[in-house]
Amino acid sequence: MTAETRIAEAGESPWRALVTAEGLQDAASAWTSLMLTRISEMAGTNPVACTVFLMRDGGPVTLGSTPQERSPGADMMAAARSAHDQGRAVVRGRMPETGQEGAIAAAVPLEVEGTILGLVGLEMRPTDRGVLSAAMRNLQWGSAWMRDAMRAEQSRADAKRHEQAVHALNAVVTVAERDAFPTASRAAVTDLATRFDCDRVSLGLRRFGRTRVAAVSHSAQFSRRMSLIRQLAGAMDEAIDQRATVLWPDETEVVMSTRGHAQLGQAEGAGHIFTVPLWARDAFVGAITFERPQDRPFAQDELDMLEAVATVIAPVLEEKRRAGRWLITKAGEVVRTQFARLVGPGYLGRKALVAIVVLLVATFWMLRSDYRISADARVEGAVQRVIAPAFDGFLAEAPVRPGDRVAQGDLLVRLDDRELALERLRLVTARARQQIEFDSAVAARDRAETRIRASQIEQADAQIALVDEQIERTRLRAPFDGLIVSGDLSQAIGSAVDRGEPLLSVAPDGEYRIILDVDERQIRDVVVGQTGELRVTALPETTFPFEITTITPVARYREGQTVFEVKATPSGDLTALRPGMEGAGRLLIDTDRRVIEIWSRPIRDWARLKLWQMGLVE
Repeated sequence: MTAETRIAEAGESPWRALVTAEGLQDAASAWTSLMLTRISEMAGTNPVACTVFLMRDGGPVTLGSTPQERSPGADMMAAARSAHDQGRAVVRGRMPETGQEGAIAAAVPLEVEGTILGLVGLEMRPTDRGVLSAAMRNLQWGSAWMRDAMRAEQSRADAKRHEQAVHALNAVVTVAERDAFPTASRAAVTDLATRFDCDRVSLGLRRFGRTRVAAVSHSAQFSRRMSLIRQLAGAMDEAIDQRATVLWPDETEVVMSTRGHAQLGQAEGAGHIFTVPLWARDAFVGAITFERPQDRPFAQDELDMLEAVATVIAPVLEEKRRAGRWLITKAGEVVRTQFARLVGPGYLGRKALVAIVVLLVATFWMLRSDYRISADARVEGAVQRVIAPAFDGFLAEAPVRPGDRVAQGDLLVRLDDRELALERLRLVTARARQQIEFDSAVAARDRAETRIRASQIEQADAQIALVDEQIERTRLRAPFDGLIVSGDLSQAIGSAVDRGEPLLSVAPDGEYRIILDVDERQIRDVVVGQTGELRVTALPETTFPFEITTITPVARYREGQTVFEVKATPSGDLTALRPGMEGAGRLLIDTDRRVIEIWSRPIRDWARLKLWQMGLVE
């Protein structure tokens, strides 16, 4: 039963429902009901819905909403995403004008220890901006309740993970403290039985398609012919064959085979049995079985913890078992296995592979080819001009998009100039008044007054010219014929922009340069003047020749490797190229080298460096 249902059916107050909420979802339902009631009490707010969002996979997911039957609108979801991305309160929708209502969606992020875990949102139709501001203050004030609820939920989850980590670490320490696998396995199952209050914990290892019991808690020795051992092995096989944990008796709706567990429980009097398969080295290597009496069933938290502990100690136990073998046994096993596969029957693919490798080495030693260097490449404009406003303002119009061609003087961006227009009107009115007074002074032949008024008229003309210049500067125009390469402002109309903030980038049409990211191991072969070819992802069938013009002497780290930027100038027909295209470039270094020398060069360079580091070569 949700908090909203409790309030409706039991007459419980929203405050009490919020304070006594048992989980995060109940708290969200109670909080949205309470917040919607508080906002409704404010005149002129006209609230529609209140919602709590939880961040999942990078996007907001509805956790609780009032009313429950209403889903958040598009503006609400957009406001929630913007609030998460910007880390601050966001208001979306049509802002209200005087005497008119606006459809507003507001979202406030819930940040806990530097991470935004969720958001709270409010949809309303306020009558004016004052009402909107008051509602936003209430929403931000009330968000502290949900922030505390999420902090408490996170603390509970952290405590649970900490407990699991402690148990897992203790189990690993128990295994690691023992040198031999038999003693380590016995210590592990005995420790687990004591720690989790189990009657018996057993460990089995998978060998040749069957499970053999390796250790039983509180037992130093046991006979593999015992009925108990056979039943334990059967239960472990049952879990491993199904590749899943098995709980008996299982009250959930999951369909699992539990016949082996039932036989073990009936024969040994165990009331509850839980078996976890052990996964290590990309295979199921065994299983652990936990047994409890009828009056001590496994809780879900205990099942999760047992599974987590088994998952952690499985690789440790497997490595302990493998490490316990004789070294000569390990080496002999590897050599014997590989040699038998190579000269014995079967494994034709391996034999063919060895023959092909020998043939290829001989062939490539004789073959000669061009030596080329490949590098990631991208296309940029030869010159890029950033379009930025000269003063703070609001975006009123942006008629162009990335990819549009523009001519010199075309309008790219227009800022809101209404305040400047009003200022100009005020100045024009003041000038007209000064002109009238000037004419009166001339008619009265008052020379002093005439000079004063003439000076004021000149000052007004200068101010009007200044405002006209500012109005003109609200219209950002193309500095030359070119192509818009970045800056999509179609979704930002009406938003505030700062002075100097980059809005668009324009590149001359038809003038490009190519940036190649050459690996540091190959940069020594690159010199200015070398030629190469470029193919971009968008035009894989077209080749663009280029010539190296500049080698940047500074390296940078990119995607796990150190590269140098090499700049080149393309030639030929470049009408199909666009700034921002990416692809690959090939540089021609030499026209006559052995193929095996080209291919083995990275290995030879690496080996030469390592040998020099070890002092084996000069």
